[in-house]
Amino acid sequence: MKRSGLFLLILIITAHAANAQKAAATVEVMVQGIDEGLVDILLPVQHSVFWGASRVDTIKGKKPLTIKLTDDQTGFVNIIVVEREIRLFVQKGNNIKITIDEDNEEEPVTINGPNKDGQTLLTSGQLLYPGSLLPRYKRDTIATMLEKHVGDDKAVRMNIFKKLFDEHKIDKPFFDFIKLTLDYYHASIITEVIASKYEASALPKDNPFYKAPFSPDFGALWEATYRQYPVNNPAAICSFGYSDRFNTYAGDYLNSYLSWQKQKYGAAPSVSDPVANIKETVQRIQHNLKPPVAEFVEADLLFSELSLEKNYVILSALFNDFKKRHPKSVYIPYIQPLADRAIAYYERVKQDFTSGQKIIKDYRLINSFRELISHFRGKPVYIEFWATWCFPCKDQFEYEPGLTKFLQKNNIEHLFISVDNDRQEAEWKELIKYYNLEGSHIKANPSLIKDLSKIFWQGKGYALPLYAIIGASGNIIEFDALKPADRKKLYQQLSR
Repeated sequence: MKRSGLFLLILIITAHAANAQKAAATVEVMVQGIDEGLVDILLPVQHSVFWGASRVDTIKGKKPLTIKLTDDQTGFVNIIVVEREIRLFVQKGNNIKITIDEDNEEEPVTINGPNKDGQTLLTSGQLLYPGSLLPRYKRDTIATMLEKHVGDDKAVRMNIFKKLFDEHKIDKPFFDFIKLTLDYYHASIITEVIASKYEASALPKDNPFYKAPFSPDFGALWEATYRQYPVNNPAAICSFGYSDRFNTYAGDYLNSYLSWQKQKYGAAPSVSDPVANIKETVQRIQHNLKPPVAEFVEADLLFSELSLEKNYVILSALFNDFKKRHPKSVYIPYIQPLADRAIAYYERVKQDFTSGQKIIKDYRLINSFRELISHFRGKPVYIEFWATWCFPCKDQFEYEPGLTKFLQKNNIEHLFISVDNDRQEAEWKELIKYYNLEGSHIKANPSLIKDLSKIFWQGKGYALPLYAIIGASGNIIEFDALKPADRKKLYQQLSR
């Protein structure tokens, strides 16, 4: 009996271990005619749609990529592969197979598995970012027009899924998810349109974007929308409609709707300082939202703001406070790497410039490209045009060490021209230190930017990033040179 009992116990433990390893659901992705490609995958975090959880995987050859989901990862899944976005609602026990064939013009994406017709429709449906839809509803000058216009659009989408449900082609959980998503998606459109009207009315009257005073009927619709579709709905954070980035439904509520409510009852308007605004938004989350929505929205805000690589000091402090209040938050692992980068950032930028990081003397007084290049007469120059807000520019900085070594070896000057405005001067200098950009640096003044625009962009503003090669005599050899990431090809171009 003892041996039998022990054997039974071992079987039970083994079964539990096997179940722990078994996926709750799987999604297989196959791409025809590709040797290798990147796949961007967003899986739910405790069923919520937290965009900070997005990760990148690789798909190779004819072998499908199998994505395994745990119980907590079932729900809305977003996959981007070969520039195609796949949207799914994955339930426990589902095994969904996706095939992408670009040669099949009629049906490039095939989805098989539970609710396949609904999954296909969800993927093909044009649920655009609400802010991008503002022009569509621009002519809705009164609230009833806006409400009817958005309601009609919602009914068209909803009726298609209702037909699938009535024909038993999608199950009730899938249909309920779609209804929740479309409810909050279209509510987001209404609140985004109204928020834009309110913000335009709050501008100074001499501002070219100022609009007439905010209409009370839009205010009433705003209030009615948030009553009908509450921000504090835990189910809503699991829908695509609520959670399409922070600054839609919850963002409009915290940053615009509550500001309007304050002014409506005679309170002073919010300050315009970015750091103060972040702190005020966090306070509003804590005072107006309830768990688990408050935790989700605050985590989303911290991730979004830290991703912008700005205001690191206040964001680090706010994240530390978040961890104290939510020590077991499932969102911490996704935010922590960004917070660690913030700490590393400030450790580096508090140092002095190195001998290799040279700010051009009296750079504010240089008004023309000819005057600037005269500082390097007799030497060829490789120029990088950039700005602190230009992410593609900063993506190239990881290739600077190899480029710097090549330029120094070949006696070629390295010039970084920033087109930032004066408000970004401190950040400009910080990023030079953070990325260890060895070379000569200038932040162009308005006159120099105008001259550069004429020379490199035909007087039509400027587009970043841009790279150029200047000869030893000061003439422009390449108006659109290769980028640092091109490495050997760029080095060959510089050696001609």
